[in-house]
Amino acid sequence: MQDLLRPPGPVHEDQLKRRTAAELETTVGRVRDLHASGRRGGIALFAFVARSLQQVSTLVMTFLAARFLLPAEYGVYALGIVFVVLIQTLTYTGFYQFILNARQEEGVVLSTCFWLIFGLVTAASVVLAAAAYPIEWLFGARHLGNVIVLLALIQPLASIGAWSSAALLRRRAVMLNFTIMFLQNLIALLAGGFLIWFWHSLYALVALRYIRVISGAVLFAVLGRDRPGLRFSRALAIDATGFSGGLYLSRLLGFLSRYAGDILLGLFYSSGAVGLYRFGNRVATGATDIAMQPMSNFAATQFGAAARDDRELGAVLARFTGTIALLGGMVGAVVIVLAADAIAAFFQPSYRGALAVTAAMALRGMAGVGQSLVEPVFAALGRTSWVLLFNLIAGTLSVAAIAVTAPFGLGALAWGQVLAVLAMTGLAFFFMRRRGGVDIGAAGRRFLGAGALALAYGLALAVVRYQVLPLAGFSAAQTLFAGLLVAAVMGALFLALSARLRIFSLHAFSG
Repeated sequence: MQDLLRPPGPVHEDQLKRRTAAELETTVGRVRDLHASGRRGGIALFAFVARSLQQVSTLVMTFLAARFLLPAEYGVYALGIVFVVLIQTLTYTGFYQFILNARQEEGVVLSTCFWLIFGLVTAASVVLAAAAYPIEWLFGARHLGNVIVLLALIQPLASIGAWSSAALLRRRAVMLNFTIMFLQNLIALLAGGFLIWFWHSLYALVALRYIRVISGAVLFAVLGRDRPGLRFSRALAIDATGFSGGLYLSRLLGFLSRYAGDILLGLFYSSGAVGLYRFGNRVATGATDIAMQPMSNFAATQFGAAARDDRELGAVLARFTGTIALLGGMVGAVVIVLAADAIAAFFQPSYRGALAVTAAMALRGMAGVGQSLVEPVFAALGRTSWVLLFNLIAGTLSVAAIAVTAPFGLGALAWGQVLAVLAMTGLAFFFMRRRGGVDIGAAGRRFLGAGALALAYGLALAVVRYQVLPLAGFSAAQTLFAGLLVAAVMGALFLALSARLRIFSLHAFSG
């Protein structure tokens, strides 16, 4: 008993000190982990907002165009954009992805790829400008030639911005890259909104493209540290061309599958039909792309890093599949439920003809999750020929669906595209498993879980919109804003639930 009451000796004091130090170290470690987790979450959120702001800007400009321009006028600009998008596919794929994945010395990779990207885009822009007025004659759309020429002239400068972005991502300067994107898109949003509000012309939309490209080039030049050198490695250029050839051809096929509808409507109907189709498509895909489009950069970066570090791609695939499918499904649900209110509140009544297209295309983002991940997966594996084969099949199916459904109207055309895209997602996962050797089990389970959660979210939102909000006697605009507020609150709850179920992951929003 006396031994028990005796004060602790030196040994006991040492043990107590060691235990206290261990507990303190554990506590400090936990605090550091929480701090790091919070920092990662903040970076992920900022990166997402920065990348999504481009889609927000584009969507807002579409809304303003639909308020002040007739469908035929907007259709002329939409046709011009279709042809310019073909050049943009040369900017953000192929050599761009080679920069992210190449293991050669950084200086020679960046210098050689700069001249490859700039030369390719410049040559394509010259060809497009030369074909502008024959295209105007073919479509019978006044001002289309001027729009195409003006848009083509700015594309070489846009290619420099794309190269700078790839260079930053290669050296994992993710925050700087997304800071520049945020500033560029904010400038475009504010300046573009001012232009269209006071200048009711399709040329205001063209001017907006110039503002976006020029501001991006200036920001990358001032804030980025990368400058193109004069080094050009012929051997590296051959490697880059071999890597990129399949990607470029596959993107061409992807372009046809996405925009063949606009082209056929312009040829066989009118620019007004193109305007309605593109408006409905833009409202739906523009809204879903706010959530979806940033993921393409994140996916390309993370798959490329995993491949360079010889890590398994299945876990990355599952992370992106669940996150993309859930975000696409939830945003699509919001568009389907609230699109009619938006048109009634803000746009010309003639745009109501686009509602069927809007409803169908709102589901395209979720339906195409597998198709959107084929390119980053096989680019990371260095097997881009499979991307070409996949897009050959996807493009053929999509164009065939367009040809079959176009005579039956805009709605049939849109729903045919959604079904074709959904079929391609199944084929995409098959390719990844059989030809890429990637484990797709977890990705498939997360896709199904995301679909169930998105459906539940859409049904709950529809109940509130059609059963609860009418009781308040709101106007169309008030109903829209109330619906968006409800959608945001419910969305936060569903995202929290999906994170607990390991379907949604914030780790997808980083470089």
